[in-house]
Amino acid sequence: MAAEDRGSDQLEHPLAMRLAAVAVVAAVVGVVAGGGGAFFLYRHLYSTQPAPVTIRTTVTKGGSTSTSLGSVLAEVAPSLVEVVRQQPSGGAPSAANTSNGFVASSSGLVVTSEGAVAGASGVEVILADGDTLPATIGAADPATGIVVLQVSSTSLPKPLGFATGAALGAAAIAVSVPFGATASVAVGTVSQMGLTAEVPDLAAAAGLSLIDGLIRTDAPEPPGSSGAPLVDASGQVIGVLTGQRMAPQGQGSGGAAFGFALDGADASYLVTALAANGTAPQPLGLVSTWLNAATAAALDLPQGAEIMAVSPGSAAAQVGIAVGDVVTAVNGNPLRGLSAPAYADLADLLNAYGVATQLTLTVQRGSSTRQVSLTLPSS
Repeated sequence: MAAEDRGSDQLEHPLAMRLAAVAVVAAVVGVVAGGGGAFFLYRHLYSTQPAPVTIRTTVTKGGSTSTSLGSVLAEVAPSLVEVVRQQPSGGAPSAANTSNGFVASSSGLVVTSEGAVAGASGVEVILADGDTLPATIGAADPATGIVVLQVSSTSLPKPLGFATGAALGAAAIAVSVPFGATASVAVGTVSQMGLTAEVPDLAAAAGLSLIDGLIRTDAPEPPGSSGAPLVDASGQVIGVLTGQRMAPQGQGSGGAAFGFALDGADASYLVTALAANGTAPQPLGLVSTWLNAATAAALDLPQGAEIMAVSPGSAAAQVGIAVGDVVTAVNGNPLRGLSAPAYADLADLLNAYGVATQLTLTVQRGSSTRQVSLTLPSS
């Protein structure tokens, strides 16, 4: 492959992929991150030996590391679960009420997406070995779409770990069990980060709500994959698949979910808090988007984080932060738009200070600027 010499993330696969009862689809999707790459999707059975696919990731100029896709699947697949939504009217569960999740702690915490539990009167989790466990919601953040379930079991599979963050151009592997069928694997790259999008929400007055910190990849997601993990080449979670129940409007064709994931950092934050304290902090309750210099100038706004939505009663609402405000600094440190973060959004940056920390935000509204004291929620 000619792109191998250009040093960006690549995928290699043999011409013949011998997988009994497995469908294989391979397609080239063009260049990525200045180098070129390939994209393919294949479905496999848990009992089937994965094809010898190699994920090659550049780590230094002229050097790379190689990871077998089979080893990534062996690490991730046992920790996948099915999330079954029980309907208020009762009746037997159907495939349409089944989504995905993954074990995220040995204390019984399972991460999924808000779309996986929406409208449910109760939730059950089915482990990879077939055990069915009742689950309760331990934490949920409507602004990020992350839900953490709590189950009780002494025989949970090994929990998946979280990556320190996603990186543009890095390998992204979506692993799911759509509608309880055979496992599905899609391999691509991280193409965008920190997106804010409108998603369907039957509970919202307008039928839509804003979700913050979305990651976009060129790895498609089959229907029924909501809540499954998006992992990097080492099997660490970088995101949570949105599936078609949370398809961002105007991004992708026909409303189909194509490669969108919730921010894994938000999931890690909730899981860490729940595992340590037994309770999770209330969400900050804000959705924001970074303004770089060019965008800020075009909108006649300062650089920083523009507030797109605020949840009623949240910590952000209680200190008077409102839609249209621009947070320009935290504790006197300027936020220079997209150059400020190694964070997908403002909430990620603030949460990194730790629960119960008191912060001073510089907030501009119109032509006026004020200082806002915000204490990060502790419970």
